[in-house]
Amino acid sequence: MEKLILVAEDDVTTLKLYRDLLSALGYRVAEATDGNQAVQRAIRDIPDLIIMDIRLPLMSGDAAARMIKANPATRHIPIIAVTASMMKGQEQEMLDAGCDVYICKPFDINTLLEKIKDHIPPGN
Repeated sequence: MEKLILVAEDDVTTLKLYRDLLSALGYRVAEATDGNQAVQRAIRDIPDLIIMDIRLPLMSGDAAARMIKANPATRHIPIIAVTASMMKGQEQEMLDAGCDVYICKPFDINTLLEKIKDHIPPGN
């Protein structure tokens, strides 16, 4: 069975990039466009990994990550935090929220893929 990655991203262009790239590599992709949806989809779908934009509408990515990590059913899911605004101390805040990896946009695709593969292999 293909591994499922939940992508929480509100920018449609970036979301399409993730979808196309991850699908081409053999991953199934679930999508959320705000923090509330990310939490709901994580609980419903139990993905193998979450790529979480930090600046999401309705609920920030770090708040969503905290909720996901607080739930016994979803706390095991690795979360890769992604943001365009790298401010001092923010990486530690993301790690404290339960994110496993923090990547700053724009990022190198190969770096992202390495981080994904560190947590889940593609395909079956």
